[in-house]
Amino acid sequence: MTNLFKIAALCSLLAISSFASSFKLQGIIASADHTNKTITVDSIYGDSVVVKILPNTEIEMNDCGIFGIDKYGTFKDLTPGTFVEIKLYFQNNTGTNPIAHEVEIECYKNKAY
Repeated sequence: MTNLFKIAALCSLLAISSFASSFKLQGIIASADHTNKTITVDSIYGDSVVVKILPNTEIEMNDCGIFGIDKYGTFKDLTPGTFVEIKLYFQNNTGTNPIAHEVEIECYKNKAY
């Protein structure tokens, strides 16, 4: 299976299960491409997904500010090793990378290791 087919199948399953207009992806950032403004996420579903970050993508950082307050981040806050939850969509089924509508980072989430 090609990666695009895997991503499309994964998102189809997510759409059926969530009945939402956007899809949700969870995983760990494996790499960030500052030139193309994309991140590669090793998803909890077993695949790596390249996600496009646009200038209007909201990057929410929960419990990341002083005294654990929430704050908004920028692309530079999307660092490898960070667990993210991303609301994403596809643009006109063109076969391009999914686009992030919102990225949520939880700074002080308890981790197993």
